[in-house]
Amino acid sequence: MRIGLIGYGRMGQAVERVAMARGHHIVGVIRRETPYTEREAIAQQADALIDFSRADAVPDNVALALTTKTPLVIGTTGWDAHRPDLERQVRAANGSVLHAPNFSIAVQAFLQHAVNLAAQLLQLEGWDVAIEEIHHRGKADAPSGTARALATRLQHALDAKREPVYPLPAERRLDENQFAVGVLRIGSEFGTHRLLLDGPYDWIEITHRAKSRDGFAYGAVRAVEWLIGRTGFFTFQEVLNDILTHREE
Repeated sequence: MRIGLIGYGRMGQAVERVAMARGHHIVGVIRRETPYTEREAIAQQADALIDFSRADAVPDNVALALTTKTPLVIGTTGWDAHRPDLERQVRAANGSVLHAPNFSIAVQAFLQHAVNLAAQLLQLEGWDVAIEEIHHRGKADAPSGTARALATRLQHALDAKREPVYPLPAERRLDENQFAVGVLRIGSEFGTHRLLLDGPYDWIEITHRAKSRDGFAYGAVRAVEWLIGRTGFFTFQEVLNDILTHREE
C-alpha cells in the first residue's frame, strides 16, 4: 500500500517505521509548510493518508482527502468541536475517514472492558469511580482524548447518572452525581490511563500504560489497512473486533 503521512513528528515517524515493516511504502510527507499543490500531489499518489498533525489542521486535511478521494485515518486529538460538521461532509461526499483518540489496540480493549466492569459495580450501593491519565509535558490537550473517551463511554453506560468533572472544583466538594478525571503531565511519559473503583469492601484499579509510541502507530496502520475499499465515517472501536479476530499470516 502507498501511504501519505500528514505530520512528521514523533508519531509520524513511528507510523513510518511500522508501515514499512509491514511492507507498505511512504509516498510523501505533508508538513505545515507544504504548499497545497504538493499536498494534493501526495494525496493523489497515495492509497491512503494517516494524519498525526495538529487539531486545527484536521478540517483542511479532511477537505484534502475528500477532494482527492483518498481514505484518511486521523490520530490527531482535540478537534471534537468540528466532528459533527466533518462527519456530515464525509458522508455527503461518500468519503472514507476513520478516527480515534488512541490507536492502541490494547487501549481499545481496555476501554471496553473497564467500562463494562465499572457499569456493573456502580449499580451497587457504595461504589465510586474516578479516572486518571498521565502524559508527557509536551501534550497539548488535557484531559487526553483517551480519558475523555473513557469518561464519555462510562457516562453513557450509566445513562448519564454520573457526570465527569475536569478540572476539579476548587472551593467545593464533588456532587454525588459527579466523578473526577485527574490529569498529570510529567517528563516523557508515553501515556498511562487508570480507572479507579472504590467499594465498601474492595478497591479495583485497571491500568493501561503505553511502552512506546509504536503501539499507537501499529494500530493506525492496521486501521488504514482495514479502511481501504470502504466508505463512511468510522471510529476505531467499530473495527476493533475485525482486527482482533483476523489472524496475521
